[in-house]
Amino acid sequence: MRFLRYGFALWTGLAIYLFFILIFGQNGLNMEKQLLEEQARLSENLKTLKLANGDFLNTIDSLKYDQDALAVYMRQLGYGREDEKFVRIMGLTTAADTGISPGQVSYAVSLDYIPDRTIKIIAAVFGLAIFVYFLIADILISRNRY
Repeated sequence: MRFLRYGFALWTGLAIYLFFILIFGQNGLNMEKQLLEEQARLSENLKTLKLANGDFLNTIDSLKYDQDALAVYMRQLGYGREDEKFVRIMGLTTAADTGISPGQVSYAVSLDYIPDRTIKIIAAVFGLAIFVYFLIADILISRNRY
């Protein structure tokens, strides 16, 4: 009967270890949730970059092949032809201001998990605590018998 109780302490430590690994470990359920959130964030960033890239490609094509579009963009940027005279108003947005910053670096978020060593220590402490509890209970029971 005693060995069964001490074995229970060992199995409790193992069960706690497995529980923490399953939920909070490096490959646990909490980590999977964080990775899915990061994947969604990076997917949104990729969509934004693709839209910005499409806008820039359209702008480049229009500037390469359409002289009127080139003249409009140059006037919006404050340039004119040799025979033109105009007043440039400061503080207005330019044609290049799209509100999207395509060169913005998207940093990966550091993921939070409990290291395996910490989980092992927690499980060992719980198992040892139950073991000590059963050991003290056995000592007290044996003293009461005599």
